[in-house]
Amino acid sequence: MTLSTEAELLALSQTAKEAIFISRLFKAMTLQLNEPLIINCDNTQTLRLIIEDTVKLITKLRHVDIY
Repeated sequence: MTLSTEAELLALSQTAKEAIFISRLFKAMTLQLNEPLIINCDNTQTLRLIIEDTVKLITKLRHVDIY
C-alpha cells in the first residue's frame, strides 16, 4: 500500500466520522437532509480497499490502523 493510498484511507475515515456527526447533529436539531451525504474519492487503490472485505485489509506499515 502506498503512502498516498494510506493518506486517502485515513482522510476518508475522518470524513466519514464527521459526516456521521453532522447527520446526527441535524437529526437532533430536527433538521432533515433532502439528499444523502456523499463522500467522493478518486483514488482507485483506496476504493478497492474499501470495497473488499475488511478482514483482507492488511498494511505493511505498523503506524496505520485500519478502522
